[in-house]
Amino acid sequence: MWELTWFLRDFGYDIELLGKDEIDDQALVGLQGVLKVSHAIVHGISVLNLDGFAPLSRWQELSPTASGDPPESEVA
Repeated sequence: MWELTWFLRDFGYDIELLGKDEIDDQALVGLQGVLKVSHAIVHGISVLNLDGFAPLSRWQELSPTASGDPPESEVA
């Protein structure tokens, strides 16, 4: 559970709600951060791995190829 709390805090979730051990699905809308993901093939099945995450403020530091603002969200 600490990993979820860490993730939510880094992405800007309401600290007061975290202190109450509450997750409000409406408060999840608009959270921003950086995810590091990778793809792997396991037994012929494509798997998406979550390798790490960080606050949006660390975008430039964590992405040496970044050229300014982070890219817009994409849905595949």
